[in-house]
Amino acid sequence: MNRTILGPLVLAAAASMLAACGTTNAPVTASSAQVTESSTSSSAPTGEQSASADATGKVEPLPFNASGLLGGNAKPTFAAGEQGKVSVVQIGPLEKDSGTLLFAFRNNTSEGISHVDWTGTATSGGKIVATGNSQGGIPAQVQSGEVGLAYIYFDNAKSIPKGATYEFTVETTPVDTSSYNTAPMKVTQANLVGESIVGGASNATDTEVQGPYGVEVYCFNGDKIQAQHQTFAKQDGKVAPGGKVTFSLDLYGDKCPTFTVGVGGYFS
Repeated sequence: MNRTILGPLVLAAAASMLAACGTTNAPVTASSAQVTESSTSSSAPTGEQSASADATGKVEPLPFNASGLLGGNAKPTFAAGEQGKVSVVQIGPLEKDSGTLLFAFRNNTSEGISHVDWTGTATSGGKIVATGNSQGGIPAQVQSGEVGLAYIYFDNAKSIPKGATYEFTVETTPVDTSSYNTAPMKVTQANLVGESIVGGASNATDTEVQGPYGVEVYCFNGDKIQAQHQTFAKQDGKVAPGGKVTFSLDLYGDKCPTFTVGVGGYFS
């Protein structure tokens, strides 16, 4: 597969912003899950929705893209996930050429989450064979009950044997509009034109946002994650509420039966 991994640039920019800010929200959520490479998922119900909890505090699993922030034509369903946790609900393929392990997760905590940062450990035969970190994810803020998409980057992915077991740990911060918190952009168009996905996104919040604006595309085959691509929006400056950014992402010939697109920046 011929594609460029741009995630480290986004992380470097974010780290620089956070350093400039001085203080950030402390992680409020941590969970882990062990899943094998062959794990599958199921179940779920679309539109802009909020999760509700019953008398016991159980969070209702929402349909994919319940917040309406993502674009594209994919409508996968996912498992309900673990109550009270942010847990992995599907593992996609390990793309050894790019070093990325794709996965989906559900936020079954009672509050929305942002700055969703994952670590991953691959184990085979009782031995740790690789460790890595997430380098992106959509949407930029994941509400209670919602599903998000992300990937772990392993620098020695080609050495991970088939059938390895993966353990995931996550740290998050609260959803708010504080400076340098991750800011979701609402995708308004996502069109497959030739071998590229072209479109735009708007700042649907009531707060100014700034770049870099990461653009991530996840390809699906039915309910299964198949591939991931990413780039940056053409604009990288500040965008006022209602303002827009545009993007064009080359699939480099990859087949993408259905896809979803997310765009995210940072609050000013």
